[in-house]
Amino acid sequence: MSEGFQLTLLGGFSLRRGGSPVRLAPSGQRLLAFLALHQRHPRGYVASMLWPEQSQEHALASLRTTLWRVRSRAPEVLAPTRHDVDLHADVVVDIQQLAEIAQYFLDGNGPKPPPLDPQAVLDVLASPGELLPGWYDDWVLMERERVRLQHVRALEALAEQLLDHQRPSDALRAALTATTLEPFRDSAHAVAVRAYLSEGNTAEAIRHFRHYRAQLVEELGVEPSPALQELIHPHLTGIVS
Repeated sequence: MSEGFQLTLLGGFSLRRGGSPVRLAPSGQRLLAFLALHQRHPRGYVASMLWPEQSQEHALASLRTTLWRVRSRAPEVLAPTRHDVDLHADVVVDIQQLAEIAQYFLDGNGPKPPPLDPQAVLDVLASPGELLPGWYDDWVLMERERVRLQHVRALEALAEQLLDHQRPSDALRAALTATTLEPFRDSAHAVAVRAYLSEGNTAEAIRHFRHYRAQLVEELGVEPSPALQELIHPHLTGIVS
């Protein structure tokens, strides 16, 4: 068993066991993060990815040392394999939870999370944390943009479903998190505006639209999409800019 290990990569690296933090050296953190993002691989491949500046022999030696140190601090967090390296299947990884939830909302496949449960679903998605901020390994940079886009699309889909279930406050939370992750994504701002309107908070909907429009014009020199403008236009009638 993995003894209740929880691995967090969004917003920064964190490993917990039974709720208590487990401290690892940077090499151990990089190993677990790599496995969380890429899953099971032969030792030689993992060593070459984590220590690309070293010869294969020295990289494998570094990997063996790191594996020993990780197991001494976090017994059974790694799967018992001889030639490959992988996390134990019972380790809970936030990035994998995000992927499963995103898959559920975007294409209807994958494990079903509790239906629209704010604690089980919204709390996972509504964390605006970046993937491993401050890490500049090539394998991290390649994943960061993909994870961010997946996160934003899942938040939008969740917000839409929450609006369909007459839960505008939760929908607004999801939509605003999406706009934090992607400040110039019209579709995310459109959901936020609809959530404000669904709450009956027209003034906030107008304020949000105007703030977004001002940023968009200033930074990119473009106007919001026609669909977003059509959404807010009926509520601007008689309002002085």
